[in-house]
Amino acid sequence: MRLSVDHAYVLTLLVGCALPLLGLGWRWTGTASLIEAPPDRASSVMNWALRTLAALPIAATLLGLAGLHEAQQSVERTGQGAHVVVVLDRSLSMDEKFSITGERARETKTAAAARILADLFAHRPHDSFGIVAFSSSPIQAMPLTPHRDAVAASIRAMRGKALANTEIGAALAVGLLQFAHDAPGAARVLLLISDGAGAIPDQTLDFIKAELAHQQAHLYYLYLRAGDDPPLAEDATGDGDLSRPSGLDAFFRQFGATYQGFEARDPGSAEAAARRIDALETRTIAYRETLPRLNLDRFCYEIAAVCLALSLLAQLAERELRA
Repeated sequence: MRLSVDHAYVLTLLVGCALPLLGLGWRWTGTASLIEAPPDRASSVMNWALRTLAALPIAATLLGLAGLHEAQQSVERTGQGAHVVVVLDRSLSMDEKFSITGERARETKTAAAARILADLFAHRPHDSFGIVAFSSSPIQAMPLTPHRDAVAASIRAMRGKALANTEIGAALAVGLLQFAHDAPGAARVLLLISDGAGAIPDQTLDFIKAELAHQQAHLYYLYLRAGDDPPLAEDATGDGDLSRPSGLDAFFRQFGATYQGFEARDPGSAEAAARRIDALETRTIAYRETLPRLNLDRFCYEIAAVCLALSLLAQLAERELRA
């Protein structure tokens, strides 16, 4: 715990706490000499307890006025999980109904993806998550963070209105850049969720391949296939056309063990793929969490009020000595 104050000069007034400790300000009552009386330990303890009780409100009030707080700090924690950057397709086709041909669809691909992400997020309490949405261009919706409320809000925002086109290459590049300032040794996962593919310039392809190797990141491609969409594996090698899911899958398979592709035909199979990804990434990780500043002035004022109330009760309990 790192305690600090905003206005240190206020603390110079703490010398006023010495007044009740020295007995100044008390009402003295004349009595006969008690020199021959034996020492009364209980009275001595009560005397100093009341003096301390009178000094505490002064000290607590001054600490509150000085702006006592616990400073922001970064703590290291360990857990089971990974640093996950989700690259989510937000093109117009993602707002289509998600079901096998001939079956009644109950939700859109976007709604299914958001629900699956929320469930994955809820089952991985120690992960750091980042969100990159893309359509005509990539948008960093949320940088890598362990803060659950911020990530949950970002996932809910993905249900908004979609845009045209699919710029998948730039989105993957932005997602990989999220790991640039990541902690050394962190388990890194790039999760691409899309209902298709798109043309990717050769320069971007080279960057993706090099950065995946440099970051030692695992890439997962969750392909949401509905209706008459082409399958993820149309042939054994892919046709080389990266604008088709099979071609993109074939390109990713060049990375070997660092890549896995999953085809989902309905929300149920998409959930099964997400559970599979969840089971694959359960390594022990170390991460740093930033704890925000915690203001303690209100706590100081509460202590002062309680001590003043107790002092008042002690005053009301006094009894006059009879002549």
